Amino acid sequence: MIRVLLADDHELTRRGVREVLCEDPDFVVVGEAGDGIEAWELVQTLKPDVALIDVRMGGIQGPALCQLITSHGLTTACIILTSYTDEEPLGAALANGARGYIIKDIGPADLIQSIRRILAGGAVLDPRAASQVLGWLREGCPGRVHLVPVDAQILSFIAQGWTNREIGATLHFSENTVKVHITRMIEQLHAKNRVEAAVIAYRQGLI
Repeated sequence: MIRVLLADDHELTRRGVREVLCEDPDFVVVGEAGDGIEAWELVQTLKPDVALIDVRMGGIQGPALCQLITSHGLTTACIILTSYTDEEPLGAALANGARGYIIKDIGPADLIQSIRRILAGGAVLDPRAASQVLGWLREGCPGRVHLVPVDAQILSFIAQGWTNREIGATLHFSENTVKVHITRMIEQLHAKNRVEAAVIAYRQGLI
């Protein structure tokens, strides 16, 4: 059996995908999550073969969830299933370990075939996403930022309006240590300040 986790903040989307997968006797949906935090907890507990992940979710966004799964050495294949075709989420997803980028208007049979292909060692890109990648290859692939989990957490706190002192107290860091992390991230993200760094990280799906 191919064990699948669905991570999407729209219940109707999850229901539709579940119905498609359940029509094939080789597939079983072992869990569903309405946000990235719940999805990460379920991946660690259930260890599914595949996680179908929306690129935009509350808590942890799709690319950041892919990064967590791959950086922790889990064997779950991360597949982005989304309605977004623009460059930022696509680039962030591929840079952080997604093995497929599929647009939600895909047909049921093609979705099943795509999952099988990925589990067989391949990769799947929607034709609209593939054209973006070909453009990067022609022009030179854009640099992508990789954030370690603690940096993503700090940027998430900044996005919520926390001060450096509050962040340090929560993470058991000195205020100076938090400033060092933020300075490095501002440079990585080519931002002007800590708030812009958080905005850029959010747009790229890193927090």
